[in-house]
Amino acid sequence: MQRIESAPMNLTIAPAGVRRMPLAAKAFVVAVIAAGLWAVVASGLPTRDPRFWYWAAACTVCEMLWLRLPLGRATMSMGSTANFAALLVLPAPLAIPAATLASFTAERAVMRKPLVRALFNAAGTALAVGATGMVLKLMAPHGAFALHDGSLLLALATAAVAYYAFNRSLVTAVLALDGSMPMALVWRRNFGMSRDLLPSGAALSLGVLLAELHQNAGPVALAFVLLPALIIFQAHRRLYTASALKLEGRPSGLIELERAANE
Repeated sequence: MQRIESAPMNLTIAPAGVRRMPLAAKAFVVAVIAAGLWAVVASGLPTRDPRFWYWAAACTVCEMLWLRLPLGRATMSMGSTANFAALLVLPAPLAIPAATLASFTAERAVMRKPLVRALFNAAGTALAVGATGMVLKLMAPHGAFALHDGSLLLALATAAVAYYAFNRSLVTAVLALDGSMPMALVWRRNFGMSRDLLPSGAALSLGVLLAELHQNAGPVALAFVLLPALIIFQAHRRLYTASALKLEGRPSGLIELERAANE
């Protein structure tokens, strides 16, 4: 589905205050933040380009559709829809800082997350967008929409897989390091192919449609994808609520009440 956000500080794998983040997890968090900030600075910070501000706003709107994952107080959002669309219509030096600013803004202003968590998630977004941009550049040097038919499908599918894999791997790694758990276990508990792959594919596919519509209709395109994005988000939310119910063996109403208290 969406951009996944980790919780690199105050994880609730164990009760708050009982344990501290292991050194390996702290080093990983620092490395991701440093690499993400480098990616943003290397892009040149194109704040005078109006396209930067439009896509930063579009990505922020999608980031506001978020939900909490079962393990480690991690969250996911619909940010991948706008992030992927931005990559398809903008040069990477514009898309990277736009998506990163959106992530950080939503983390701090909407979700009210601690600074380190917001920085980690924003840096992860920068790295995921940057890595996906490199894949697109390799497969479509003149832009994805310069391709047609099978070549276009292959380029978009490969880029979507790269975005999904990179994004999920970052959050899985930090939670596994923090909880001293196998990455496979963290992956199954928080994601799982049966409940995550289809909604995530739908979110990224919607990003392709947003990009194509933007190419033809301009900035108003965002208004036409908000309802489909909300439908995908609600479907994913129901899947994760059902998953948490199955894992914890508690009534769904209690789970929703606890999530509301945490959020």
